[in-house]
Amino acid sequence: MRRYKAIISAIMFLGLALQAQADDSTSTIKQSGFSPLYLGVDQETATIPSNPTTTGGPATISHAYIMRIDLKAPGIAFVTTAHSGSLETVSETTSQFAIDNRVRVAINANFFSPCCNAYPEPKDVIGLLVSNGKVVSPATTDPVQSEAVLAITRGNNAVIAHGSAVDASQVVTAVAGSAILVQDGKDTSASSPNEGDPLNPNPRTVVGLSDHNRYLYLVVIDGRVSGYSRGTTNAQSAALMLALGCDSALNLDGGGSTEMVRADTLGQPYIVNNPSGGSERYDAAALGVHALELPKPPFQ
Repeated sequence: MRRYKAIISAIMFLGLALQAQADDSTSTIKQSGFSPLYLGVDQETATIPSNPTTTGGPATISHAYIMRIDLKAPGIAFVTTAHSGSLETVSETTSQFAIDNRVRVAINANFFSPCCNAYPEPKDVIGLLVSNGKVVSPATTDPVQSEAVLAITRGNNAVIAHGSAVDASQVVTAVAGSAILVQDGKDTSASSPNEGDPLNPNPRTVVGLSDHNRYLYLVVIDGRVSGYSRGTTNAQSAALMLALGCDSALNLDGGGSTEMVRADTLGQPYIVNNPSGGSERYDAAALGVHALELPKPPFQ
C-alpha cells in the first residue's frame, strides 16, 4: 500500500511539474532588471509571452520598454501638451513634443480624433488633459464610459482614478486613457470598456503607480510586427503591470500611436521602441518627464 501511494504521489508530482513547465513557457514575464538612466529615472525591458490557449494560434512574444520614475527625486517634473489651434491641440510627433519641451522621456497619451493624417492638424482630445494646471480637455461626463485618469498634483503627488473622481482644479498635470487595468493591486481588466480593442493583441501605452504612489511607470509594448512583437490584450498588459509591482495602472492610446522617446542630450530625442506603422504618428497629446543627469562619479 505504501509503495502504491508513493507511485501515485510521484505521478502527481510529475504531472504538476510538467504543467508548471508548460505554464512557464507561455505565461512567464521576463524582466531585464532596472538600471539608472537619469536622476530618479530607471529603465528596463520585458518580454510578455502570449498563451495560445487564450489568444489563439502559436505562442508569441511581445516586447515592452519601461521607465520607472521616482516622484520624490529632485528635478523630476512633468509636462503635457498645451492648448493650441482651433480645437484643443494641434497634432505632433512624440519626438517633436520632446524637442519643444526639452524633456528626457516622453510617451504618447490620450485617445483623440480625427485620426490619423501624417501632418499637424487640429485635434479633439478624448478625456481629461491638464497642462500646467490648465484644463485642455475636460473629463467625460458620460457616467457609463468614465475614462481612466493619471492625475499629478503639486509636489508630484500622483493618483490613477476614474475621471469622475478627479478634481481637475487641484491637478497640475493629467492624461487620460480608456481603462483602469489594475486597482488596489488586482487585475481589473475584465471590466474594461470596449475602447482600445481590449480583447485583441495590440501595441499598448500603459502607465502605473507603485509603493503608495511613490513610483510612476511609463510602459510601451510593441505590437503588429511579425516575428518580433505581437502586442498585448488588456489582460496581458495588466499582468505586466502587476509583475512590475504596480498597485494601479491604466491603458492610454495605443496602436500606431504607441511610442517612447528619450533624450540623453536635451532637444535631441530618439525613439526607444518600434512604432507599428514604421514611423511616428502625429498624436494629439503626450506626457513628458524632466529629469537631471546622473551625478558623475568622483575621480578615483
